Amino acid sequence: MIYSFLYVLVFSIALILIQKLDVSIPPLFSLLVTATIASLYFNIINKNNLKKIYADCLKNKKQWFSVMLIVLIMWGTTMVGPGKIGASLFNFIYFAWLGMLGFMLLALKNWQEYKIKFYFGVCLLLLIIANIFFEIRSSFSYESLYGIFLALAGGTSSFIYFKNSQALAKNANLSATQVLAVRFYLSIIVLFIILPKQHVVEYMSFTNLTNLLLLAFLSLIIPLYFSQKALEKITSEQHAIINSLCPIATCVLQTLVFNDLKSEQMIVYILYTLFIASFYFITKYEKKLEYSK
Repeated sequence: MIYSFLYVLVFSIALILIQKLDVSIPPLFSLLVTATIASLYFNIINKNNLKKIYADCLKNKKQWFSVMLIVLIMWGTTMVGPGKIGASLFNFIYFAWLGMLGFMLLALKNWQEYKIKFYFGVCLLLLIIANIFFEIRSSFSYESLYGIFLALAGGTSSFIYFKNSQALAKNANLSATQVLAVRFYLSIIVLFIILPKQHVVEYMSFTNLTNLLLLAFLSLIIPLYFSQKALEKITSEQHAIINSLCPIATCVLQTLVFNDLKSEQMIVYILYTLFIASFYFITKYEKKLEYSK
């Protein structure tokens, strides 16, 4: 479970950096460079097993392709979204939606045992709706609607990724780092084709490349390693719920760096944190009651 919490911390820092870099570097160019760096890194640390890794992936090529496609959607939305609506709001919608899916699907699997999780999921949905309302009321634009859509799409694709990456790791007998070594190829190919080439040199300054190298480690290497390790220890639903704590960390960081957070949104983030904490303690209390029977 510690891996899920480490993911939350590092990924929150990465989202603030993504929002900051959006001003000077096109987000999809950032994704192309960082995905390439991440792929090289994870292939290098698995250099002794590359033949086996790719042979096993080819035996499960449909699952491999689906993972790569989901990663393209997931990280495309993550790189573009924070620049549209801010890192904290994007992060909140992304992870609260992800947590809501975790609660709802657990309840659907076993209503008698997990029905309380359904009501927690409904509460999350209400908080998402409230925060979207505050954003639209204060600064309505098609750009903000686009950012909200990206956050919802990113959260959904992230949950699907948890399921598919677990299946690929199991069927192809891949470790956490081996899955990370093979999942960005479709993203790299598609982005290389669609991105305009005439301005690439402008973005290849030493400062930009240094920032992108840092972003690669903070967004695509360190937290994704933590995420994959977490999925080896706990279920995708549990990981989704813990990840939903990410917004409060981003909220604090965005306030420190940009000082542009709306007071209503701060209240929602506080309520959200209290909600997640109450869920933890209620679940812990239920388990104690079960053990005492």
